[in-house]
Amino acid sequence: MNRNIVISLLSVILMVVAFSSCKDKKAESQKLVKQGIEKIYESRFAEALELFDKAINTDKSNPEAYFFRGNSYMNLKDFAKAIESYTKAIEIKQDYTEAFYNRGLVKSYMGERNFACEDFLKAESLGKKNIEDLTKWCK
Repeated sequence: MNRNIVISLLSVILMVVAFSSCKDKKAESQKLVKQGIEKIYESRFAEALELFDKAINTDKSNPEAYFFRGNSYMNLKDFAKAIESYTKAIEIKQDYTEAFYNRGLVKSYMGERNFACEDFLKAESLGKKNIEDLTKWCK
């Protein structure tokens, strides 16, 4: 066979394998997130964190993994780590309404009202409903 044809075939094969692997990682990450959400419903937040960390290690571009990890940290009252997780979710998905809202809640719990207002107003501008009680003091 011509050397160029062999190289082209190998390139195509590698691209197919890489694409398949990428899809598998995203699916595995989503599976771990679903398992973590189940742990949150059971109030087993430390176990949920482990699953969300695995999901993130499997697919670092999964905003839901960061969001729900933030929820676990918020329930454990580790507010700094919750904010960090919500912020990462927002970096990945800039219109993540619920991440802005929850980050605002955490900032509010921490007494950072001005910073909380920024997040609440952003969530409202993205379509979050029924938060007028939180945003009326921000305007």
